[in-house]
Amino acid sequence: MKLQPIMKFAQMIISTMVFCVLLSACESSSGKVETIDAEVSSELIKLAERSYLLKLPADYQAENKYKLLLVFHGSGGNALEMGSVARFEQYSNEYIVAYPNSKEVEWDEGCECNIAHRKNANDLGFVDAVIADIKKQHQISEGEIYAAGFSQGGLFTQNLACNRSEVFKAVAVVAGSMSVQLAESCAPEEAVSVMMVHGEDDTVLPYHGLVHSNFGLISSPDAIVLHANKHGRLPYPLYEVSAEKKVNILKYNNGTQKFHLYTAVNGGHNWRFNGFDTSGQILHFFSTLSQAELPEYSQLVVTEQGQFHVRAMGLNNPGPAVVLLAGPNYNYHSDSAWFAALQPLLAQQYRVYSIDRLGNAFSSSANNVSYHRFSDDLALVLQQLEETQLMLVAFSSGSISARWFYQKYQQQFDIKAMVYIDPDIPLAHSLSLYQGYPANWYQANLAELVPFIAEGNWTGRTKDKLDIEYSELKQLAAAYNVQVDWSYFEQIIQRRLLIPQQQARAIEIANYIEDLDGYASLPMVSTIPVSVIDSDFEQQQINQAQDEPELMAALQLWQQEGSAWSAEQASLSNGQYIELHDSDHLVSVQQPKTIKQALDWLFSQLQLP
Repeated sequence: MKLQPIMKFAQMIISTMVFCVLLSACESSSGKVETIDAEVSSELIKLAERSYLLKLPADYQAENKYKLLLVFHGSGGNALEMGSVARFEQYSNEYIVAYPNSKEVEWDEGCECNIAHRKNANDLGFVDAVIADIKKQHQISEGEIYAAGFSQGGLFTQNLACNRSEVFKAVAVVAGSMSVQLAESCAPEEAVSVMMVHGEDDTVLPYHGLVHSNFGLISSPDAIVLHANKHGRLPYPLYEVSAEKKVNILKYNNGTQKFHLYTAVNGGHNWRFNGFDTSGQILHFFSTLSQAELPEYSQLVVTEQGQFHVRAMGLNNPGPAVVLLAGPNYNYHSDSAWFAALQPLLAQQYRVYSIDRLGNAFSSSANNVSYHRFSDDLALVLQQLEETQLMLVAFSSGSISARWFYQKYQQQFDIKAMVYIDPDIPLAHSLSLYQGYPANWYQANLAELVPFIAEGNWTGRTKDKLDIEYSELKQLAAAYNVQVDWSYFEQIIQRRLLIPQQQARAIEIANYIEDLDGYASLPMVSTIPVSVIDSDFEQQQINQAQDEPELMAALQLWQQEGSAWSAEQASLSNGQYIELHDSDHLVSVQQPKTIKQALDWLFSQLQLP
């Protein structure tokens, strides 16, 4: 075996890394640093034949509990140098920070190819010992242990994510990707969040990977996807492009853990970059793990009933607020994804909110969700938003929420008008179809179904349905040349894969029968204009039932009943009845301009700004 070329290659990398570590130690951060004035307690701790540098918070109190952060230096470096570069203890009083020293010139990072591995440094065991030693002397909060590493120390941090996932809540890797060998063997036992920061032009541990017979690297994008895949990521990432084109972010999540890659454009092999304070960003990542990564324009509105996902656009526009209420498609998926084309269009002229019910999108979970219940929740959300003058736009079963909201809160809110899009029809024949299968099946089997879903038994079939829906919507939008915010659409529809959202959907379907009974007991609205957009989406089902005369007759009656009721509701309230032909049920994606025209007409009739 020819070791000489390999050793020369390793020496070159080590020398470069040492130089980079020292160079980074002399850098000043151009990002904002929150410096703690008090002197930080620092001590070099001997542990058998090894050592680590321990730094306590400035206001350390022995009786208090702290988070623990371990920070690993690069090849040829040491704890003191790493501490002078990262300075985590100057950013937060929440952490006890330990900077371990490697036994050999580098860490055993999992490639089974370097000095530390050949000399059996047992770095994983050393980390266990450091944590145990600190826990003996200090109080560490349960489940609050973190790791960060630079360069070859970052590669070792990847090893911790793969082989000590049960210990660490999250890890951060700076200026390093992952060895080919570790990528092949990585098998975490528990879910752990991962943050990576890497310069795109790094020539020491290349961002785009390295082909080498002994020490190959996968790329950083591949590494973050690997971690995300190991922990059951949702399918669609978020991309955030820096306005200054300095650091771009790729974000994956699984609904609980996060996997973020920060790419420093034109960045080299450094700890911090121009305009990007790595230490501060790492601690921010650690502190916000429980916070959802919300799409642009989204917020969580907190009420006594829970957190509600609200997308708010066009906030500077005058006049009543337009409130979008989602209803279900044929798979009973019912959230603000259906407004990914409509809301940006309306926001050019109106102040528009799409509000997701509990158990949908980024809203929190609840045990008893229904369209009727949402009418009460909606009132709480609008109070928090300080919106009192309203125009309601309700799609499909969202008409139940809109109608009950008007019934209960017309004195509290100034509801100017409503637009129904393919509303539920509260007449006997239509109700018999709505309240049949699958609603009656869900109602009968809900007690067994909720724990069955909790075991992940329906996640695969849900994913298959989402894939088909996405393809259908793409084709629909393309056929009608409709501009859709696909990034927002993706971020919302993938939430449907999460277990709590699957369970909420089952509960809503089971409660749908009772929702409809209450809805049918209410009279038609006559005191404010109600415009109804009536598509002929039922025709598709009628055409498919040509060989089943009884079913076809039932569907035809449903269609006729729906059109008659919709026209009567519009006429009684002095609204518009808008009949659509050759139309899809998802009018908001196929014909969003029709919905805007309906709103424009109402605003004009009521002489609203």
